Amino acid sequence: MNDQDVLKDELRRTYEKYVEGFKANDVNLIDEIVRYPIAYLKDGVVEMMDSYPIDPAKLKAAKGWDHSTDWHFDIPAINDHHAHAVASAVRRRVDGSVIEHVHGFYAFTKIDGSWKMYAFSEVTS
Repeated sequence: MNDQDVLKDELRRTYEKYVEGFKANDVNLIDEIVRYPIAYLKDGVVEMMDSYPIDPAKLKAAKGWDHSTDWHFDIPAINDHHAHAVASAVRRRVDGSVIEHVHGFYAFTKIDGSWKMYAFSEVTS
């Protein structure tokens, strides 16, 4: 495994922890991989947030979102200190019907040996 593969594997594990936090409605778990303030890009506006701006439980209730399928995760750029990642999935209701497609962009930095998310944006369609 080369250095790039090692870094990507570390970042994938960090992102999987983020996804688990989302699935479990566990903002404390999400907080473990976020560096605050976090830049939240939405609708052409950048906000610096001192807490995670999305409550997974409220988002799930509002949309009737039960689970996601068709996960894709890619790391187009990474070095020893910074990384850009993109992810996409299909959000579905309990019966499997499609609610929406979601695509996210994430920026990470490595602090004291751990990857921390410091910016993100999502687009749904």
